[in-house]
Amino acid sequence: MKGFVERAIRERIKELYSIEINSFSLEPPREESYGDYATNVAFLLSKSLRKNPQEIAQELASKLSNHLMTAEAVKGFVNIRLSEEFVRGEFKGLLTKGQDYFFEPVEKPMYIQVEFVSANPTGPLHVGHGRGAVVGDVLSKLLQRLGHKVLREYYINDAGNQVYMLGLSVLHRYYELFGKEDPELREVFEREGYKGKYIKRLAKDLKAFYGEELLDLERERAIDLCKEYAHKRLLEDIKETLELLSVSFDSWFSERSLYERGLVEEVMQKLRERNYIYEKDGALWFKSSDFGDDKDRVVRKSDGSWTYFASDIAYHYQKFQRGFDKVINLWGADHHGYERRLIGALKALNVPEDWLKVEFVQMVRLISGGQEVRMSKRTGEFITLQELIEEVGKDAVRFVFLTRDSDTPLDFDIDLVKKNTTENPVFYVQYAYARIRGVFREVKERYCIDPDKEDLREYLHGLSEEDLRLTKKCLYLKDTFEAVAKALSPHLITYSLLELAKDFHYYYNHHRVMVEDRKLMLLRLALFRGVEITLRTAFELLGIEAPERM
Repeated sequence: MKGFVERAIRERIKELYSIEINSFSLEPPREESYGDYATNVAFLLSKSLRKNPQEIAQELASKLSNHLMTAEAVKGFVNIRLSEEFVRGEFKGLLTKGQDYFFEPVEKPMYIQVEFVSANPTGPLHVGHGRGAVVGDVLSKLLQRLGHKVLREYYINDAGNQVYMLGLSVLHRYYELFGKEDPELREVFEREGYKGKYIKRLAKDLKAFYGEELLDLERERAIDLCKEYAHKRLLEDIKETLELLSVSFDSWFSERSLYERGLVEEVMQKLRERNYIYEKDGALWFKSSDFGDDKDRVVRKSDGSWTYFASDIAYHYQKFQRGFDKVINLWGADHHGYERRLIGALKALNVPEDWLKVEFVQMVRLISGGQEVRMSKRTGEFITLQELIEEVGKDAVRFVFLTRDSDTPLDFDIDLVKKNTTENPVFYVQYAYARIRGVFREVKERYCIDPDKEDLREYLHGLSEEDLRLTKKCLYLKDTFEAVAKALSPHLITYSLLELAKDFHYYYNHHRVMVEDRKLMLLRLALFRGVEITLRTAFELLGIEAPERM
């Protein structure tokens, strides 16, 4: 609906003033009584037209008003209300097309890569990883529904010091099982090693598999074996946890492969040839300060080892060579500031500046009994994503992760989402769907009318104000999906869903469906059918169930 109004405004401006305007705000006003949309376009035009905004707003309002909408000028703003005829026509379109109504294919589909989660396989996924997983999954689904070709990728950090320390930590715990002392190894472990109980479990598994065999190996060889085993096991655990969350990937890209194929050296050589790499204190530096960074950054240390920044440059340049039109990265909040230097390096490699889009995902605080919960009662360590899913269910985890902008810290109230009450936002929206399905079953049984198969479009006449409010809340989801794709902000879907559920529950509690007036009953069934289609469409994008009963 928003697109229709935007086009009408542009056409009337061109007709009135022979000018084209690229952008202006068009949003629902704070007060519903003001209309369906309000625009500030008159203020934007006033300087070039040398007119008072209110005068422009009045001229525009008179041109916009017709059988499909009415417009009114108020203090320089133009308030627009869509007519019943227009709303009814759109709602009939929803009933006709079903879920396809919400997704008009884009004019120019792109090949988009969405890279998300990409947690180091050095331990279990925590709840912050889960938030990024859900955001990436929903964005990928939506972009696909709008006609883009999307590839979901997980970047596996299987090279460098962190994975080496994983192997060292497991070997230390393995030695402990046999009472073997290695003072040098212990000292490194105590200073930098991974201390979680999962390391001890991996060591026990290695003992069961290898017996005493690793005790006789040269230390570095033993670390390599431990590293390979632990990395593969933890990556399997990560995949299993993501499966519990209904998150999947098309590609698992190995950082190590960049080194094995010589891509890191190749890309660094390109930068050197373009004079963006220089040597200082035995290390190689990239001139990131040329691209707005606060200082230059090391790409190869004085000991000859490459930094993560070097492999990240190579990885993203390799993405560009794979032919993606756009790349979206979802990064943890601790990467704020890293974006600028990476985009700078890509720009130095002639990659367009707007090719890479980075969205940040803030951490999640778990709350129970009004207090923050940091430790698992079962393991005595941090609560893993898998434990949270097992505690409250996949639907609650996915929905709550999307209730706030991903770059905003989130409090996850464990007790709240376990309640079967309207206080629980997940229950609240799913209950709306279950109520509709219950009405449909009863209507089918009592009146032999199957709302899933009956053509209810012809009964959409004489809509009351409350009928119109409910239909508009359904139709607004189309605007929401387009806004999410543009701003990469899937939390807008949960906002819209909660608004729709609120209006539906009010309507359900104040208007009986099964009434003696058959036409009125069929009208309300048509409204419920539209709400049901809308809810199910949003649920599929969010990855939550559409329950028949609750």
